[in-house]
Amino acid sequence: MERVECAALSELIGVTPKRLARTSRFAATVFAINPAGPIDWGDLAGGAGYFDQPHFGHEFRAFTGRTPTRYVEVRRGFLREHPGHAPACWPLSAD
Repeated sequence: MERVECAALSELIGVTPKRLARTSRFAATVFAINPAGPIDWGDLAGGAGYFDQPHFGHEFRAFTGRTPTRYVEVRRGFLREHPGHAPACWPLSAD
């Protein structure tokens, strides 16, 4: 993308193309996390296009302020307290 196109897109949507791509990739990755099962962070990061797991962890903390593991712990707690918000494919244990 040329500099003029980048500037026009940034003005139109309010963020740079790079920030839009990072946000989109991060959101897709978060939606791919199934909090009910075990999570292979390396596979998840690689499948989402992150260079490696530390790169994913850095991006995750930048967007959420939490580590990926802590995020899943909080999400599991919320879904246990509010079971109506969990899709049927995410049976959560009571632990």
